[in-house]
Amino acid sequence: MAGFPEEIAGFSRKELRSFGEDMKQFSDVTLKVKEQKFYVSKLYLSSQSTYFATLFLGRFQESEKSEIELKDVDPQYFQYYLEVIYAENSIDEDTVEGILSVADMFDTSLIVKKCEEFLVKESKKGLKEKLELAGNYRLEDLRKLCIDQIKSKEDIRSVIPDDPKEMDHDVIVELLQKSLAFN
Repeated sequence: MAGFPEEIAGFSRKELRSFGEDMKQFSDVTLKVKEQKFYVSKLYLSSQSTYFATLFLGRFQESEKSEIELKDVDPQYFQYYLEVIYAENSIDEDTVEGILSVADMFDTSLIVKKCEEFLVKESKKGLKEKLELAGNYRLEDLRKLCIDQIKSKEDIRSVIPDDPKEMDHDVIVELLQKSLAFN
């Protein structure tokens, strides 16, 4: 994932919803991501994510803790992810990949589906990038849309990454079948 384009331009995106200190009275758990704390509801998060349902409602020692540290998560993308869970529309060209990675990590199928809908219906990302996201996050509707848009050998060449080994196996198979049909 690239850096935050909005920060490079010299301004930062305004958060659509706060999960900070002002929400502490409405939360029953604090999620710590790097140095940032997010005050959320265990029950609501559990209803959206099987990962959090297992973490909070299962028989893990974390279920009794009032603060849990989440590792390998970017706090800015976690903010966007929470915004989408709490019904804010944070999905755009700059955030979709980060939200997808967090939603995939925490097994939040509804958010993955919303990201896929954005990529199918609204995104202006290129075919190669969309196909890569489809393969990385198992986005079947997006994959089908991308494959249907490939009409020539040149189109196939344009979506092959520098290292084809990194490409999703199913996508490679479909591209091979398409290339054979062009002969």
